[in-house]
Amino acid sequence: MPMETYTLRVAENASNEGISAEVLDEDGMVAETTQLSYGDYGMAAVRDGDAPDPVETEITADVTTTDLQFSRQDDEFEFRFLGDREVLATERVDDEDWGLVFVDE
Repeated sequence: MPMETYTLRVAENASNEGISAEVLDEDGMVAETTQLSYGDYGMAAVRDGDAPDPVETEITADVTTTDLQFSRQDDEFEFRFLGDREVLATERVDDEDWGLVFVDE
């Protein structure tokens, strides 16, 4: 398989209630996607102003399989783009930087 360029894009969704992450291939087609809801983690976006700018990372790799995973660690969400089961790129969303706080139920 030839080298291909991918873009990992992490952004807050339009309703400001979660994060969408996607991996785009060279043609701009979605190769992988995942979403999370702040509510599932007992959190909400509380900030003055607009949502944070999307974060993008470009990766060039020669892989046959891809995957996009996320996890919650300490005070951030971590998104990992994998190719052939190896981490090719990681983006982190820090609670403080994105105005995310825990809310009482």
